[in-house]
Amino acid sequence: MSRGSLALVLAGVGAFLLTLIPLTRLYVSGQVLKAPLEQQSMTRSVAESATYLDPATMRPAVGDLVQTRWLIGDVLAGGDDRAVWGESVSIATRDDERLDYHERRLAFDRRTGAIVNCCGEYLDEDTAIRQSGQAFRWPFNAERRDYSLFDLRLRRPVTAEFDGVERVRGVETYRYVQRTPRRLLPGEAAPLPRNLLGLPGKGDAGVGRYAEIRRTYWVEPVSGQPVKTLDEVRETLVTADGRGLLTALDASFRTTESDVAAALNTAAAYRRWILLLGTVAPVGGGVLGAGCLVAAVWLTRRRSPAAQDEEQVPGDQLADAR
Repeated sequence: MSRGSLALVLAGVGAFLLTLIPLTRLYVSGQVLKAPLEQQSMTRSVAESATYLDPATMRPAVGDLVQTRWLIGDVLAGGDDRAVWGESVSIATRDDERLDYHERRLAFDRRTGAIVNCCGEYLDEDTAIRQSGQAFRWPFNAERRDYSLFDLRLRRPVTAEFDGVERVRGVETYRYVQRTPRRLLPGEAAPLPRNLLGLPGKGDAGVGRYAEIRRTYWVEPVSGQPVKTLDEVRETLVTADGRGLLTALDASFRTTESDVAAALNTAAAYRRWILLLGTVAPVGGGVLGAGCLVAAVWLTRRRSPAAQDEEQVPGDQLADAR
């Protein structure tokens, strides 16, 4: 290959690589870095020595509880910009005696994690509820600010406040805390025996279910992936006059260590992609592209000795000139 042809090839390669830099950062990154349409996972949180109302005996009991969360993606209902997932959360004893259960379906933006109202959304069979805030994840490159979430128990949006930076297994995370003071939960609670509520007399008394919640999330900020949660819940059953009261649930659910490790692995995979598409590919492509252009310019300016000889004036012409 001649020097001229090689210079043209290098110039083309260099221009192509430099053109790929904005394409990689803006388009390719946006296509790769988003939540998957297909999802099938289960995570567990355990509350040791929790207090709860045993449904079999209708008496307070103390023991370990397990909160299990399933996520299942509806691939056909999703698309390029949104994903549709179903979520179910149950609380049960170690003997699989269920104490509480919630289920929902919703759509969310695959890049920001924000809820999108569409696609047959519901919460506990109620299709009229409009959910809002973050769903399942924070946005990529999460910020040190407050975010809105949707609480399944309260059936309303709540605020998760930025609470600081903390390392989880050596990985830097942002800590967000939801603080919800005592609030009446939606729905009806079954009447309870008066003596169980500490009231005189016989028969049952109507109660309302109240909850006080403090929920802490540890989020790997680059990927927006929550890697650990601490769900502190206190639920009480209270009569209308406030005289009768019974603790229905007092528990602190912590993500199991195996699930923390799995979430950190997922976050690490996203971080590698972000590093590759956001730094390695643009910088490497820029350096290589610029090098190709410099080499092309050098080749066009440097003439070979043979070419230089051909451009010299022949001796007979010099003689004629004299």
